[in-house]
Order: sequence, then structure tokens, then C-alpha cells
Amino acid sequence: MLADIILKVAEMESQQEQEYRPRPSLAGPQRCIRQLVYHGLCVPRKPIPGRAVLIFDDSSWHEELTADWIRKSAFQFHSQQMPVTITDEATGIVLSGHIDGIITDILMVDRLLEHKAINHFTFQKYCAGEIPLDYVAQCCLYVRGLQADNPSISEAVLLVKNKNTAQYMEFLIHYHREADTATILNRTMSWGETIDMGDSIENITREAFDKFHLIDTHIKAKTLPARQYDRYDDETGWHCDYCGWGGLCWEGYEHEFESLKADGMLSAEIEDMVRYYKELGAQKGDIEKKYKALSEQIKKLIEDSGHRQGKAGDYLCKLKLQETRTIDKSLLTPAEIQKATKVNQSKRLYVSHAKEAVS
Repeated sequence: MLADIILKVAEMESQQEQEYRPRPSLAGPQRCIRQLVYHGLCVPRKPIPGRAVLIFDDSSWHEELTADWIRKSAFQFHSQQMPVTITDEATGIVLSGHIDGIITDILMVDRLLEHKAINHFTFQKYCAGEIPLDYVAQCCLYVRGLQADNPSISEAVLLVKNKNTAQYMEFLIHYHREADTATILNRTMSWGETIDMGDSIENITREAFDKFHLIDTHIKAKTLPARQYDRYDDETGWHCDYCGWGGLCWEGYEHEFESLKADGMLSAEIEDMVRYYKELGAQKGDIEKKYKALSEQIKKLIEDSGHRQGKAGDYLCKLKLQETRTIDKSLLTPAEIQKATKVNQSKRLYVSHAKEAVS
């Protein structure tokens, strides 16, 4: 009665497109410029599925829950959803947004608080050392805007919550206005681990303003910038898959690809890179064979010792049964196989020795 209606209502609401405007949450280098130009040109996008709308909406509730816990601590938490404007004199670009809040510690030091609730996969990437560049840029822009009324603010706490496990990760960020540099001082986990970082990102707000200036230029000229991500790339293609304009953006690409020249003399730079690529490929094959053989040998020795888990010096070794499922196509009709088959295209590089120079 309600389960299916909620999703439909959420999807209908997603079709009420929010007007494009430059804001700090869109300023990061990983946010696709072409996507924002489509938005600015009011090009219709593919509707967001109702389930995705609910997932995004959940993040706001996580923010409120976190705010309640902060209020119960020794920190003062105030200025929630306070509007902040950041103006760039060089380009005339004006960014506006609402901060999550400001925290004041027992020494009366103010810091911007930016809260993000993310999935487990992304949380693990940050645990492994990846820097959330878009969030860092957003924090620095807000700090820059706050400094107009409160010059003493120079730091931001980027508090990231794992929606799946309720674990927290905190990045302490210092923004140096004169140098326009963000320095990530440390990263603290909810289980008490703190890692000193010291990573610096230069021109953190300058690049954001230049990005919005470029977007504005394309919108006024009604032109599109080059694609920022490659739909056919295994690493970055997901950006296009989740984009509401992804289908439109890559429409007709097969014709574009086929129109590329099939013959030509490539640069010496490409030749050097290809030579190294081939050398790595030869090493990879040999290493993979040795790796697989060694894996089988270790598994056999552990099992022969009468164990499925044990310590070998500093290492903990485990044998696990892993289930693999395959579909028996002989039980399906050709029509059923065709209906269930999804075709994905990808670009692959093939390199061989040229028998003769291309004229």
C-alpha cells in the first residue's frame, strides 16, 4: 500500500528540477563541468529513481542525528544553515550556500563544521588514503566566506559518517587565505586513531572560481566543454552511468569514434609510452603466473598441515570456501538469453609491432 507509493512520490519530486546556480557544493574538481553546463542550459535530464532520492534524503537525517550528539558534547554548535556568500573580484563570480554550522571548543576557537554521510565503499576509499577533494574545496570556500565577518576562522572540520556502520572520520583542514592553500592537518577516526597528514592543495578556491567562470562562458555561448570522464573507462565510467545527462552526453559517440582517423604517425612521446607499456605488460604476465603458482602452493601446504587458518610469523593466513555461480544457458531459450543480456562497450588498447611505417 505504501512501499511502492513512497518511491513513486520521491521520483515525481525529483523531476522538479532545481535551478542551476554556482555554489560551493558544486565547486570541487571532481564535479563534471559538462554536467553543470547541461544543467545551466536547462537541458532535461533523466529522472532520478525514487530509491536514489530517498538515499540522498537519508543524508540530511544523518546530519541532524550527528548535530544532536555534538550538542551533548563540550562543543558549542551554532550557526546551522547560515547563508554564506563568497565573491571573486577577478571573475565577478558569486557563490552562495548554507553552512552546516560552526563549532566552538572550550578555548573559544571557532571552526567551520561540514558534515557528510556517505556509503561504505566511499568511506573505505578515504580510510585507504584518498582525499575527498570536492569536500575540501567546499570547506575552504565557506571558510573564505566566513572570514569576511569573522577573520579568526581559518580551520574546518570535515566530519564524514559511514551510513552503513555509523563510524566517523574527521579531517581537520586549515585554509590559508593569502596563499589560497588548503592543508589537511590530520585525519581522526571514531575509534581514536589520528594520522598526521600535511597534504597541501594550492589554488583551492582560485580553481573553483575559474571553473564556474568557464561554465558561465559555455552557458552564454550555448556550447559544451569536452567530456570530463570517459564512459568506457573502467575506473571513471561510473560518473557517466550515474549522471542524469549521461545518455545524452554520449549519444552519437560511436559515430564520433568511427570518424577518428584510422591511419597516422603518432608522436615520439606516445612511442616512448607504448614501449614502456609493452615492457610492463611482459613483466605483468610473468608475475601473474608466479603469483598464481605461489598461491596454489601456499594453499596446499596449509591444508596439508591440517589447518584452514593459522599464523605464519607476522601473517595470518586463512583458507575460505568461495561460492561461484554461473548460469546454465542450455536451460534457457535464445529469446530469454537475449532479453537478459546487457551489452557494454569499452575502449581497449591493442599494441603490436608495426611491420612497416604508416604513410
